[in-house]
Amino acid sequence: MSRFKTVIGGFFIGLANIIPGVSGGTMAVIFGIYDVLIKGILKLLKAPIQTIKTLYPILIGLVVGIVFGVFVIDFGYQKVPLLTTLIFIGLIVGGIQSIYQKIKTRDLKHTIVFFIAFSIMVILPILNSNLGVHSGWIYYVMIFLVGAIAAGTMIAPGISGSLVLLLLGYYVHVVGLVKTAIESVFGLDMVSLSSVLPAIVLFLLGALIGLIIFSKMISIVIDRYESLFYAAVLGLLISSPISILTILNQNKPLTSFGLMEITFGIILGLGAAYASYAIIKNSEN
Repeated sequence: MSRFKTVIGGFFIGLANIIPGVSGGTMAVIFGIYDVLIKGILKLLKAPIQTIKTLYPILIGLVVGIVFGVFVIDFGYQKVPLLTTLIFIGLIVGGIQSIYQKIKTRDLKHTIVFFIAFSIMVILPILNSNLGVHSGWIYYVMIFLVGAIAAGTMIAPGISGSLVLLLLGYYVHVVGLVKTAIESVFGLDMVSLSSVLPAIVLFLLGALIGLIIFSKMISIVIDRYESLFYAAVLGLLISSPISILTILNQNKPLTSFGLMEITFGIILGLGAAYASYAIIKNSEN
């Protein structure tokens, strides 16, 4: 895959991690850069310079995607949530065939794994949580742990790291920290930056540790149970649109959307599905 396509893949990983219910790991699989990402993370401590050289196109796209997502996609999610949601659903749907082809065996064991993964993704959005702690020393411990959990789930295909943050009660808070940090850097507001910097550093440190641990676990699973792994990913992938629409319905009932937004959302969603499908096929060839 060319560096440009890798940057685009990283961009969509960053975008996906901003929208609750959409999986960054899924985007990595869809754009064919998941194996490179996992292997790169595993080599980070052993050969950091070489790893950065390998992953820098993904990292560039990732950073741009997160910044774009925090301001633009978050704005779109607030103003035209159904349209924005359907675009991401389209990207996911376009990658289903590619994942299905990775399942080498289709027996009862694979079917059970598929339905367990499917059920988990459907049930998660129904859960409600109010675990967020935003003051005191416990907050700094929690923000470190939340970073580790969020980063680990962000690279797990089919599982949305932002959804996990939402369930833990930290999604809005973490997005707010990122917004404040970015605005402070561009506005040269060192006071505001210093107020959020300790929390951001701890979150990133937790994220780094979470990435390394989860990458190792996923790498072992892929090596030993590759077909079963992709059966689980397929279950998570197919159930993702259900969980995404469930979250959207909790924030704003689906019956409240106008015909124009529904129509344009379906059209753009179909376009996104075709785009992701075409990118995958082009990469495979």
